[in-house]
Amino acid sequence: MTSLPEETVATLEYQPDGVAVFTRLIRAADLEQDRFSRSENAGFGLNALGGRLVELSSYRPSACLSLSCSLILEAQTRMAPAVWISATADTFFPPDMAANGVDLSSLPVVRVPGARSAGRAADWLLRTGAFRLLVVDLHTDFQLPAAQAARLAQLAHRHGSTVLFLTAKPAGAPSLGSLVSLYSRILRKRVDSGRFRFSLHIIKDKKRAPVWEHVEQLDGPPGLC
Repeated sequence: MTSLPEETVATLEYQPDGVAVFTRLIRAADLEQDRFSRSENAGFGLNALGGRLVELSSYRPSACLSLSCSLILEAQTRMAPAVWISATADTFFPPDMAANGVDLSSLPVVRVPGARSAGRAADWLLRTGAFRLLVVDLHTDFQLPAAQAARLAQLAHRHGSTVLFLTAKPAGAPSLGSLVSLYSRILRKRVDSGRFRFSLHIIKDKKRAPVWEHVEQLDGPPGLC
């Protein structure tokens, strides 16, 4: 019997004459994506966000960087490469990330001028299949063409990667587009010295209904939160 390539698996069906017939072929990449979709982790973690375009939006004060830091740390703990793409001159303060456990030597940072360039950079990096998490900091530049978003959504789904867009916009503003699978807003409130409470409000979630909310308290330097 001819062996299958390593990148595929098959369902075997035996006929009355004893001949084994392949009735279904499945790419290994599809099996990996199924694993993400069946994950019991329904929160804001890599299992729940795998293969999706996600937008985390805020207006001051917020905790976008803190939540992004948590996802990067989760990726690094799992030995899953992450990358930060910044569409502006400003980015996170590296000592704050390091103080919260992120290995800066394992976090590539790409700086490009504007959202379109950030989208092209994300497209190129996704095509390598090397990154599980791509944080794309757009800030106030929302000019992401629909065709570009469609390619990113397709590539994220193919590789089981999470593309996390960070945007700064007022309440009530729409998401980057219909291809964003999860759109959320985050608010931060100081509850004590160095102690914060953040509320994550999920406005749109194509994989979970109804709309849900997550509240958590955390410690962190003001620059990171």
